[in-house]
Amino acid sequence: MIQFKKLTYEALEVGEEFVSDEQLVLPEDVETYAFAVDDHHPWFLEDSPFGGPIAHPTLLGNQALRMRHGRYIVHAGLHAKMDFEFLEPIRPGVRTRSRGKVVDKYERRGKPYMVTEFVTEDENGTTLVRGRFTQMLFRD
Repeated sequence: MIQFKKLTYEALEVGEEFVSDEQLVLPEDVETYAFAVDDHHPWFLEDSPFGGPIAHPTLLGNQALRMRHGRYIVHAGLHAKMDFEFLEPIRPGVRTRSRGKVVDKYERRGKPYMVTEFVTEDENGTTLVRGRFTQMLFRD
């Protein structure tokens, strides 16, 4: 049985790398996400200039956030800053995976923060999304 440690500032190491589970983007995922964010642009359900329907660019945002769950028990935190670059359209039927690395950790006003950079790629290695997020970790 794999034992997961709680994600804490003390346990976290700069340079630590993470990989998400693979995710198959299904047409119903695209439709559900469009409904959830109340964005019903026709490109999500019909044809687009990219040759067929595409997903909302932020559909895979949580995949990058969840990549730490493969190693740690991750309790709530506060998203202090998020930057995304959307490089290629996300197409239904594509398999994706996010890879990231902790590039910094620091304390500000007595609160611990971690900074992670990531890329989300398709099964061919094409980078779809690149980004960086800063999260405040809650202490017990």
